[in-house]
Amino acid sequence: MALHWRCGADGCTEYPWVGEGCLELLGLEPAALMADPALFWQQVHPEDRASLKLAESRARLRGGALQHRCRLLDGRGEARPVAIVAVPMPPDGEVWQALVQDVSEQQRRLADHDDLRQALAEQEHQVAQKARLLAEAHAAIVRLSTTDALTGLPNRLHFQHSLLRAVGQAQRHGQPLTLLRCDLRGLRRLNGRSGLLAGDRALRRFADHLAAAIGPDHTAARLGGVEFAALLPDTEPAAAEPILHDLAAAWEHCPVLGPAGLQGISAAVACRADDSPDTLLARADGALAR
Repeated sequence: MALHWRCGADGCTEYPWVGEGCLELLGLEPAALMADPALFWQQVHPEDRASLKLAESRARLRGGALQHRCRLLDGRGEARPVAIVAVPMPPDGEVWQALVQDVSEQQRRLADHDDLRQALAEQEHQVAQKARLLAEAHAAIVRLSTTDALTGLPNRLHFQHSLLRAVGQAQRHGQPLTLLRCDLRGLRRLNGRSGLLAGDRALRRFADHLAAAIGPDHTAARLGGVEFAALLPDTEPAAAEPILHDLAAAWEHCPVLGPAGLQGISAAVACRADDSPDTLLARADGALAR
C-alpha cells in the first residue's frame, strides 16, 4: 500500500493521498482513510501503536527516513505483519511518501528457515549422540576383547600387542627390557580343597598384587589359567628381582589360601638385540621350567 503521509507539529497525522492497496491491506477504501486519518491508527495493533508513534516522532525530528515493523489489522480483524518505509518529499519535506508492505510471507519463510535450521541442528545432535554411543560401544568391545574377565588385567591378546611394541622400542633405542613370568603352581589343589570360588579369589588377589608391584607405568597381564606376565621397560633383570621375591611371598602367604599356602614360581629375562616377541616369551617360559 502506497500513501502520502503528513504529520503536523501538533502530532496530528494526515494522508493527502492513499493508493488502492489500502482496501486489500486494511479493508478500507482509500477515500475513507483520507477523510478520517484516525482509521489508520485504529487498524494498528494495540500493542504496536506506541512504538509506531515513537518511530514517527523520531523520524520527523531527524528529518530522515522512517523504517519500522509492526502489525496492522486487516478487514477481518486479523493481525498482519507489515514493514513501513517513509521518506520526506521535496521541496519542504512536510509530506512523506510511504510504502506499507505485507511481510507475512517473508516471516513464514523465515519461520520455515528457522524450523529447518532447528531440524538440522537436532539431526546433527542426534548424529553426534549416535557417534558418541558408537565410540563408547567400540571402546567397550575393545576393553572386553583385551581384558581378562576374572582379574581385570589385560589378557593374552593385549599382552602380545604390548610385547611387540616394547621389544621394537627397546631394540630401536638400545634400552633394557625385562619380561617377568609367573606360574601359580598348586592352584588345582586349592580348587579341589576349597572350590573354584576360592581359586578365583586367589587369582584376583595375586593380580592386584602384581599390578601394584610393577606400578602404573608397566604392563601386567593374565595369559590364561595360572599364567601371568609383566613388561618392565628400561629395567634390567637384576632390578626386577625384589619384585619377584615380593610376588612369590604374596602368593605363598595369600590370606585367601589358608595356612598351607601354595607354591608359585617366577622368572625374569632380559630382551636381547636379536629377540622377537615369541623368542623372548619362549625364553621366559624356559626359565620357569628350570
